[in-house]
This record gives sequence, C-alpha cells and structure tokens, in this order.
Amino acid sequence: MGDAKPKLKLMIVDDEPDNLDLLYRTFRRDFDVVRASSAITALKLLDQRGEMAVIISDQRMPEMLGTEFLSKTVDRFPDTIRIVLTGYTDVQDLVEAINSGKVFKYITKPWKPQQLQVVVEQAAETYRVLKQRTEDLRRALRRESLFNAITRAIRNSLDYHSMLQTIVETLGQSLEANCCTLYPIEGSILQPHSAMYCSEKWEGQESLPDLATPLVQGVLETHRTQVKQPHKSQTRETHLAVPLLYQQDLLAILFLCQRESDRPWSQEDIELIEGVAEQSALAISQAKLYQRTQQQAEQIRAELAVARQIQSNLLRQTLPVLESVKVQACCHPAREVGGDFFEVYHHPQGDIWLAVGDVSGKGVPAHYSCLVQFQFYGESFLKKLRLSRM
Repeated sequence: MGDAKPKLKLMIVDDEPDNLDLLYRTFRRDFDVVRASSAITALKLLDQRGEMAVIISDQRMPEMLGTEFLSKTVDRFPDTIRIVLTGYTDVQDLVEAINSGKVFKYITKPWKPQQLQVVVEQAAETYRVLKQRTEDLRRALRRESLFNAITRAIRNSLDYHSMLQTIVETLGQSLEANCCTLYPIEGSILQPHSAMYCSEKWEGQESLPDLATPLVQGVLETHRTQVKQPHKSQTRETHLAVPLLYQQDLLAILFLCQRESDRPWSQEDIELIEGVAEQSALAISQAKLYQRTQQQAEQIRAELAVARQIQSNLLRQTLPVLESVKVQACCHPAREVGGDFFEVYHHPQGDIWLAVGDVSGKGVPAHYSCLVQFQFYGESFLKKLRLSRM
C-alpha cells in the first residue's frame, strides 16, 4: 500500500447528468474524478483544482463546443491529454482539433465502457511519459543553471575568503534559502571565519549557531548530509547540512535553513545541492592551494629581503685600490644555485680571472655573481693573492 501511486486527476465534462454519472462510476476507482456539467463550470474548476491528467469532454454543449473548451486549456496545461465524446459527425471540427494537437482521440456515442477505459488508460500512460520527460528536462535545466551560476561566481572571486562568500550567497539566493552559512574546515576543526548569507525575510528568534550546531556536528562525525525536517506541530522549517568533500578530505560544511516556504526542499533538491557542493569543494581546494602558494612565495620574498640587507651590511661594497694592479669588473646573472662560490681561471695570455658568486636558491631568481679580471706583474703577486670563501 505504501508504494501505491497517487491517483491521476480525470475531469469529465458533459451537460447530460446521466452521462456524468456513468463516466464517474466507470473511472472513480482508478482516478480522482472531477465532474463538471458545463464548459464554464469546468474552466472554474480548473482554476481551483489545477492541472488534470486527462479531460473527457462532450462535443455538443449549450455554452460552447467541446473542442472550443479544450482549446482554452492548451496554453495553461500543455501536458493534459484531451478526449472528445461526440454523437454527431462533426468531422471538420474534430480533424482540426486533432491535427493541432488539442485532442488526443475522439469517441463516438454511444460508447462501450471497456473501449473507453482502454483509451483513457492510453491517455493516462501518455500523460505520465510526458510529465516524466518534462520533469527530467526541468531538473536538467535547473541543475545546469545552478552549476553555471556557481561557476561564474567562482571565476569572479578574487581570493579564498571572497570565494567562500560568493558561493554561500549564490547558493542561498538560487535555492531560496532564508539563511545559508559555509563553515571552513582545517584538520577536522571548524574555523571561526565562516561566510554567511541571510535573506530579507529571515527573522529567526534563535541564533544561527544554535540551529546549525547539531547538524554540523553530525556532518563532522559522519561526512554525510544531515537533514532536519519540520514536524506538523512545529513551524515549517527545514535545516540542511551538506559536506564539501574533495578526495575524501572535508573542506567545509554548508548549512541551509528554509522557513515557511511554499515549496520545501525535496529529495531532488537535496541531491542537486550535494552535486553543487562537490563542484564547490573542488574550487575551494584549488583556492586553498593557490593561497598556500602565495603565502610561501611571500615568506620567501621576506627572507630574501632580510638576506640582502645582511649581505649589504657585511660585504664590501667597493673594490679595493691596489698599487700596480688594474682591476676591471662586470656583473652577470648567476647560472647556478645552492650557495656562495668562487673560481679562479688562468687565461693563456697570462691574466688571472676570479669569479665570485652569491646565489640564493629556493627556486627564486638568484643574486648576481661578479667576474673580476686581474692584470698583474710577476708570479710573486699570485702567490700573495689569497682567495677566501665569501
């Protein structure tokens, strides 16, 4: 009994009471039957009851023809299946209505109940297929729209914290949440700098942490979505906490609150939110990696600035003046990393070349090395020249 499908709504329209009663008795067990004794009454009932799966209408009625009545329902209820009952040979009207898609089939009077039941069952199955396809298309379009909104928002974010705020605002508005909060996680610990969005209708008497804490704690422990549905005796309020996981790592927890909504979140909505959470988790992971890279680069720049200042204070800034020695100097970018170095080269013409280098390493641009050319007189000077590692 719990798996039984709800009855589809079937409207029967006929100005003859006997026909209405016969149709009602034929279909009342399998359908939720709505009766109307005229086309005007039927239009009013449609305003009240909404879309019907199937409408069976008599063709000849005092106020308007059945095909005319059915044509008035096409724009509002395009998925409804329409059947005409006729005792006359109104061929032209029926052909036009059928060709335009306003009528599914027509049945001539007097009809056989079994024949009409077969036609109505076909109409009901056609309606189910149409509604399923329409629902699948609507779900796909909504999912794509939300994913595109999140993608655009992420691309426009400047840094990690602005991305968190952008994600929570986009989701809160798109999902019509009264309040939405994104809690960052570091090492399984909630971080204090959460991002929050609240709609203008949010008038919560409880503070948000009081609402979120039980579900957020449940996500921390299980890494699974936690849902709190409202009880009939309480205010219609739904709480939802969704994990943002990337490669099994919990990066953040998304908490949403919906209060007094005309369209509460369904299981489909929750699955959609979980899909968006996966996409957001990937973006957050990349943002955190970029943030760490920027912090490391900034730390290296700070260390190099200190090293340069120390070297500037300790090392000689000018070349010494030596009698009988001509000194020429030029600087070239260092081609090696890993520490200070020097090297002595003996030129075939008798010159001595001394290369002195100072490089930083750590994968950043190095300092400059100095290549100094000494022209000297006599071998005794070379023996007196002392080279020490800088």
